Amino acid sequence: MELTKALALEAKKKGKLAFHDEYGIKFARFIADFRSIERGTIIIGNRVIYAYPHIKRIFTLERGIARNIKSETVYIEEKIDGYNTRVASVNGKIVAFSRGGFIDYFITEKVSESTSIRKFFSKFPQAIFCAEAIGNTPYTKPTKDFDIKIFVFDIATNNGYVPCSERYELLRKFGIEDVPAIGKFQRINIKDINKIALAILKAKKEGIVIKSDDRKEAIKYVTPYADISDIANNTRLLFDMPLGFYMQRVLRSAMFIKDFDLDHEHYAKQLGEAFYNKLIDALQKLEKGEEISEEFEITIKDTNTWDMLLRQMSREVKIEKLFEKEENGKLRIRFKKIYRRTNKRLRELLNGKGVED
Repeated sequence: MELTKALALEAKKKGKLAFHDEYGIKFARFIADFRSIERGTIIIGNRVIYAYPHIKRIFTLERGIARNIKSETVYIEEKIDGYNTRVASVNGKIVAFSRGGFIDYFITEKVSESTSIRKFFSKFPQAIFCAEAIGNTPYTKPTKDFDIKIFVFDIATNNGYVPCSERYELLRKFGIEDVPAIGKFQRINIKDINKIALAILKAKKEGIVIKSDDRKEAIKYVTPYADISDIANNTRLLFDMPLGFYMQRVLRSAMFIKDFDLDHEHYAKQLGEAFYNKLIDALQKLEKGEEISEEFEITIKDTNTWDMLLRQMSREVKIEKLFEKEENGKLRIRFKKIYRRTNKRLRELLNGKGVED
């Protein structure tokens, strides 16, 4: 459904819109899904920047493709395990927005430094990059291999999403990094697609995204490696994550293992370790008086970026800065996120609190 003025007024009356005036931009964002308009959709004047739709996840490859993709030709791309952002040109500024529709000040600073991205938006001012960021970001694991990488996985226009082959050519022309493209396949050649899924698993990568050649259909398929890694990295945050997070990953990894007749005992051992090892480690830390936390590291040019980032992150977790230092004209900041809810609940249980089942 197109977002009309009447629909926007109705959403406003029902309290589904929040209004902002920041970064020199006045905009409204949907704070929750409303009819067919997804949370995170943004209204700036007469322009609408739609939320990136949730791509259907399939749990079994052959039947999932047959049921959800009608196009005979498909493109397969690597699924990147990062955090989602949208990048647009607004009033002559390059601005990034989070999935929830907030201005993403960190990514905004990074993309504003890119000559290639500025050139792209001067040519296509109404386009929107849908991208995934990895590396030294406020939400992904720090690395010494590079600072930050931003992979564009879709380009939205007023007419929908740019077809894959056209997107590849456009981004190559402007020197902008695309998600790794695996190749073009015929939908019925499931053996070839199965080989791709197994190769992605062997390479210990997150998964694949399968898109129709006109980009009107898309599905995603994730490997047991990614599912079990997610569980391992988040069991210590037990009370800060929804239970569905764990249940879905157990189910979809089990279905992948069944479909490809993988070694059940191997993955059962990995899954057991994923659930227990870091959770027990977290309990031991709490007994020593330590806290359950994660560390992140970023580099920024503008201290205001850190201030705005701190304000946004502090809504859900406690932020503690570990160090900051100047480096090549930028500020390197290392900080940790302390998960209040999990720390509190696990401490109570360790101290003998009883819970009614």
